[in-house]
Amino acid sequence: MKQLFCSFLGVLASAILSACTAPPIPTTEIPVTATATNTLIVASPSQTATPSLTSTSSPMASSSPTLTASPTLTPTPIVTPIPDGLPDMPDKPVPQSSTFQGCPPVGDGGDSKLNMLKNRIDEGNYVPVTFDAIFNLTWPKTTEQRPMNTWSAEDAAAIAKYEGIPVVVEGFLVRAKKSGSESANCHGTAADMTDWHVWFTKTAGEDRTHSIVIETTPRIRALHKWNFATVGQIAVNQIPVRISGWLFFDPDHPDQINLTRGTIWEIHPVMQIEVLQNSQWVLLDDFVP
Repeated sequence: MKQLFCSFLGVLASAILSACTAPPIPTTEIPVTATATNTLIVASPSQTATPSLTSTSSPMASSSPTLTASPTLTPTPIVTPIPDGLPDMPDKPVPQSSTFQGCPPVGDGGDSKLNMLKNRIDEGNYVPVTFDAIFNLTWPKTTEQRPMNTWSAEDAAAIAKYEGIPVVVEGFLVRAKKSGSESANCHGTAADMTDWHVWFTKTAGEDRTHSIVIETTPRIRALHKWNFATVGQIAVNQIPVRISGWLFFDPDHPDQINLTRGTIWEIHPVMQIEVLQNSQWVLLDDFVP
């Protein structure tokens, strides 16, 4: 009996010893949970993952091969400038005209080619050029006071390089005059059958010897509400103007150079006149002095 009791005590002692030396219950779950909880509480809404994803998506998108950093530009035809300041325009619009008041485009005599150019009525894509670009143009002397159909091929090519360019030029009107009868207008003398000769200068108040002659024609004036008296007022008051029309070579008046004009290059016919009013360009049709 004594032996059995001692064995029981030994087993009991072993059990007690095992209980005392067993590993403790893990407690690391609580600190981890607490740490995670604290992080969520401290973080503000602006520090959430959503803005972070948005900010990183742009660089990713820009690096995609399906996107282009800048659009591909389609080449656009441009006017090539040349040393004299006028555009290089080998293919110019073909002059268009019509019979007006019974007068055909070629007039009733004289230089029919020249008359056709004077009587054109087609609009153009007017190219801005300087006054000097026209004023300083030269020409072959052998074209002066000769019909166009008698010019040499070389002379004709020299004039054709510039004649027929649609231009728009800024400057001032100096004086205006109603011209007399001429073959281009079938020698009409009525107010609606004669040209207006207008002297156009680079700066206000210049002498006509520094002018380019610009001309309004019956066919074009019929399309507008231009008033001759208003044109005179614009000249007297030295109001800036902008003239659109066709560059034209008039070989008939070289004797007037340094007298009433500075060149025999003209803007003829004038297709549009604009007047500077309150810092804006206003059509002459709508201009109120």
